[in-house]
Amino acid sequence: MDDWCGVILAGGKGTRLMPLTWNMPKPMIKIANKPMVHYAIDLLRYAGIKKIIIVVRHLGEQIIDYIEKIDWGIEWGLEIRIPNVDSLDTADALRKVSDLIDCENIIISMADIITNINMKEFMDFSMKKNAFGSISLLSSDQPKQFGVIVLNGNHRIRGFLEKPRPDELYLSSLVSKNSLHQHTNLINTGIYYFKREILDILNEINLMDFGKNVFPYLLASDYPIYGYISKYYWMDAGTPLFYKYTNWDLLRKWSWPLVPLGEEKDPYKWFENIDTIEFGENIAIDPHVAVGEGCKIKNGAVIETLTSIGRNVEVGEGTHIRQSVIWDNVKIGNECLIKNSIICDNVEIGNKVTILENTIVPTNCKIRDNVKLENQSLSPEQEI
Repeated sequence: MDDWCGVILAGGKGTRLMPLTWNMPKPMIKIANKPMVHYAIDLLRYAGIKKIIIVVRHLGEQIIDYIEKIDWGIEWGLEIRIPNVDSLDTADALRKVSDLIDCENIIISMADIITNINMKEFMDFSMKKNAFGSISLLSSDQPKQFGVIVLNGNHRIRGFLEKPRPDELYLSSLVSKNSLHQHTNLINTGIYYFKREILDILNEINLMDFGKNVFPYLLASDYPIYGYISKYYWMDAGTPLFYKYTNWDLLRKWSWPLVPLGEEKDPYKWFENIDTIEFGENIAIDPHVAVGEGCKIKNGAVIETLTSIGRNVEVGEGTHIRQSVIWDNVKIGNECLIKNSIICDNVEIGNKVTILENTIVPTNCKIRDNVKLENQSLSPEQEI
């Protein structure tokens, strides 16, 4: 039995990301040209974890197809299994793959967040504390109250209130004076450590969700649960706006060592298989840009900062693109302006089209010449 293994939960529907997730599971949504589930795998392999289980459900065949096309064993020595389970929630998903888990220490992560948490440090922290379980936490500078977490001086969690009432806040403040420390600005970033024995508990007791059921039960039963607090990048790309922001952050290297797909040919410029990309004359490509394989960037086109362009995209003559996310197999006509928007797969855009400010053009849309869109979200397969 190995010491460590990782379980990536990848069954979410991504409802808040609609229409981006109209025909695609959230973990397969690309950020800087790489699916979110790939970043989750990278995070585990950087920490030396070789055995990984990816639990899929909604449109799981797309994730399975993507994973099976990559030889993870030859490239990185990984053993990846992908069960498709009908789970009701996060802890239920772990319960239903418990027979596949063959390790003493388990890392649970989510396929729909982007973070560069130092996973090895998180693992070492859990070992040094002899924790039964650990929760990754992040200090937030925002005034919003995310909940109250009470820790002792050794970072052991003694209390947790997600949405405390005033009387609960008062009681927790009294408790915190007795050698405990109350925190009201910590985010649970969705990465957990457990000893293997958690599987026995899940198979005996019908606990469904980690935050709502598992951790409250473990704390009430006096299991040693610890909070790992550090500074690291973390983003839930759960809405189109924050999805776009996460793309920008990857292009800025704010989440290093997680970086866009491709080779960094110039500082902050990534190209996937650059020999397959056609570059016209008098083009300009700014830093903080990623371009996928098979693209055609025609004469006079300008790709400005904070833009990711997927595979097999045609950018017409004189077209300007800035701060936008362009998915795969998109055809953009001549003299277009695209700014601060998201263009999904298989979209056709005519000539002299203007797309501005938080516009979303979903999969299979067609836009005729001279159309102007601003702060709009079209429907999938719409023609306008």
